[in-house]
Amino acid sequence: MISAIIPTIHQVELVQQCVGSFRATTFDLDSEIIVVDDGSSASVQEALILWARDNNVHLIAKPVNEGFSKAVNAGIAQARGDYILLSNNDIVFQQPGWLNYMIDTMLQDSRIGIVGARLLYANQTIQHGGVVPSLRGNFDHRYRFQPADYPPALAVEDAHAVTGALMLISRALIEEIGPLSEQYFIAYEDVDYCYRAKKHGYRVVYCGTAQAVHLEGYTRGTTKLNKNRYWRYKELEARKLFWSTWREEQL
Repeated sequence: MISAIIPTIHQVELVQQCVGSFRATTFDLDSEIIVVDDGSSASVQEALILWARDNNVHLIAKPVNEGFSKAVNAGIAQARGDYILLSNNDIVFQQPGWLNYMIDTMLQDSRIGIVGARLLYANQTIQHGGVVPSLRGNFDHRYRFQPADYPPALAVEDAHAVTGALMLISRALIEEIGPLSEQYFIAYEDVDYCYRAKKHGYRVVYCGTAQAVHLEGYTRGTTKLNKNRYWRYKELEARKLFWSTWREEQL
């Protein structure tokens, strides 16, 4: 079984779109869907509760906003699957079999603990083809803005890291190293988890044959002007924490 965990805040229709597209493209797989609302308003949570009840979705409605890692971990704590799939609420699945490709990649080697996917912008250019360090002291996505079928982005290969926007995690990895670090409120928790996995001898693999659309920034924003000021502060805090933890590591 695959447990799909979708953390969300301040959204109803975006979550519904994500879940609907997930089911339309993974109907041949045994799965459960866990949506974790991270402290939205009462009206948003009430709408999600009614929708979840009618659509066989397990909803966890948290009373306060505690950040991405805690939301994901609340879902992991109740997940029953052999694999945990993390999906942002702004992911739209269009490719039949995308999850089969990710699972097949995971099954190639028992030491593969994390598998990422090729993510596209709505205009069908690449948003994510793996995560790499940048010269500015943070991280960026490989192949950003290249055409969707850019040949290097179609590879299946070991990666420096992959984004938590769409990440398949083995149950074995979680049992060995635990869930996401809750020291990160928002940002860097996914790269930190990839680094932790690699430090424990697991492989992190980018699966370019699996594809989805990422409507990047619909929840968090994309610039200093449209991001929640508190979330922007927590991102900078996470960056400092990450580098203080990993600067000396060679992975």
